[in-house]
Amino acid sequence: MIVISPRNAGRRARRYHSRVVRQCAVVASLVLSPVLPARAADVVALPLPRFFTVPPEGETRLVTIAPDETVAALARSADRSGRALAVRWDSSGNRSTFTSLPVFTSPDHGSSATTAMRSVDGVVAAPGVVYVNAFESFSGAYGGDSFEAQRWIGNRPRRWDLTTCRSDGNLDQHANAADETGRVAVTFDRTGIGSFTVMNDRTDAAPRAFIVDAAGCHGRGRATILAVRRDWASGYRGYLNGALAPTNLNVIIQRNVAVRWHRASLTELGDGVAYAVTSRGLAVGATSVAGRFDSMTGNFFGNPARRYDSAVPHAVAWDAAGRRTPIERGAIRSVAYDVADDGTIVGMLQDRGGKHFAFRSRRGHLERLDDLPHPAGWRFEAAYAIGRNGTIVGVGTLDDVATVFRWKP
Repeated sequence: MIVISPRNAGRRARRYHSRVVRQCAVVASLVLSPVLPARAADVVALPLPRFFTVPPEGETRLVTIAPDETVAALARSADRSGRALAVRWDSSGNRSTFTSLPVFTSPDHGSSATTAMRSVDGVVAAPGVVYVNAFESFSGAYGGDSFEAQRWIGNRPRRWDLTTCRSDGNLDQHANAADETGRVAVTFDRTGIGSFTVMNDRTDAAPRAFIVDAAGCHGRGRATILAVRRDWASGYRGYLNGALAPTNLNVIIQRNVAVRWHRASLTELGDGVAYAVTSRGLAVGATSVAGRFDSMTGNFFGNPARRYDSAVPHAVAWDAAGRRTPIERGAIRSVAYDVADDGTIVGMLQDRGGKHFAFRSRRGHLERLDDLPHPAGWRFEAAYAIGRNGTIVGVGTLDDVATVFRWKP
């Protein structure tokens, strides 16, 4: 038998009373405190020139953002003309467009070549400058597309002297990315003047990667380089019949292998393309080159005669050890275009109904921007880049009008 003294009974009563008061206070706080809705993102529309749009999927990032929140995009005409514009918005949303200089790798216009079109094929927003890949398409004995990376400073196009980078007859330049320190990832290949001469399986015509900084050009071997961040870089290589191949040679049937550099050391990661990398080596991209929808039928370079279709990309990530992980499951197409240093991944997925959605993935949890709190009237179709403080830029529609967006969480 337990004997409870009056003193013990008093202590137990006080403890019980205190516990009940605390529980009631918690219940009261739950009842009286309002449930606050999740904060909506701050979304700014960056209007495009009339009759121009940005596709929701491209071979490279079609919208980029610099540390000062300058945004640049490659916009294409909504008609079939094939026209393209490099467009820039400053941090206040003021828009300007780029007029390219004549491309130095084009042949003498007085020769048998005839210039058909001058346009642009890529943009990179970097600290204090936008890099634009200008090109001229021409026909004749030395037909092809000649590319030159030009700089856009203020409102003027300027030449960019990359003569120390050239080698092996690869003259055509493609600036594909820049990091916060101003280092630029540049690929040289041979798609312009005389490119017909490399229509065979030749390793010496494969693209060559460079990182360009204030000290000059730093060669990174045979590959297409798409990203640079401090000591890391990423991109891909194309193989045909077991050998490195030029990028203008039957890209549909090439095997594309993702690559990553740590300083000057290159590692192959397996099938795919690595579009972005963090300063700790996390790379993201897709199982194949995005933005390709071509097909062809025939017998090409010893491959059996049959129909060939471009591979379908699916978003993936490679950790620092090279292990590959899928980012989404169930979409018919998807691409991871960029990754922040905190591991937040952004990109595009296309559902089985054919709709495109911009996504953000954090700690293995994928979210469509459409499903997150945001102002009314928006549809977000592709997230191409992520900048400081989680700012995301991409393409979508506002009240059914195509526009570039800048999303601040």
